[in-house]
Amino acid sequence: MSVVASAGMIYAQTAVVPPAAEQPAAPPAAFDPAPPVAASAPVPTEAELLAASAPVDARVFDMALPAGVTHEGGLQVKTIWAARAISMMFPEIKTIGGYRQDPLKWHPNGLAIDVMIPNHNSDEGIELGNQIAGFALANAKRWGVLHVIWRQGFYPGIGAPSWTADYGSETLNHFDHVHIATDGGGYPTGDETYFIGSMQR
Repeated sequence: MSVVASAGMIYAQTAVVPPAAEQPAAPPAAFDPAPPVAASAPVPTEAELLAASAPVDARVFDMALPAGVTHEGGLQVKTIWAARAISMMFPEIKTIGGYRQDPLKWHPNGLAIDVMIPNHNSDEGIELGNQIAGFALANAKRWGVLHVIWRQGFYPGIGAPSWTADYGSETLNHFDHVHIATDGGGYPTGDETYFIGSMQR
């Protein structure tokens, strides 16, 4: 019975009402004090009401970081994490150096990356390098950043910055790249998943 009543209500709501007989138009009034009536807003459908009343998920879904522009062979996991995050956040970066032989321990042990800055002497290049250095330092605790070197500035992950000596070239003085060193976290096994805010092993 309720189904029949419901069907009747739906029919009544959707049935076409025949137009009323035309009435002669009233003569225009000299002054109409009533404000014009605004057209009523369309009534939302049931689906729209349900969508609007659905609970909002407050969780943040952290997408996995894909491999970036860095060759990751020989790098430890926190160094990979930093390199991937920088590749994702700064698509203008096309080259990030990683493992290589060097007299210092950082690159041979997979503890450091060199983020090469395009047009590094331009105002835009300097600003980009500043942003990347700042991004690494802001994530120092998370990524285990031990130090950042940029334009002869030596910035420890925690502590006061200082200046490096003049080594005689733009590359040795870190004017064309941001050097980022981490505490490593061990070599990858292949089961790691890297996110902007966390890492799973």
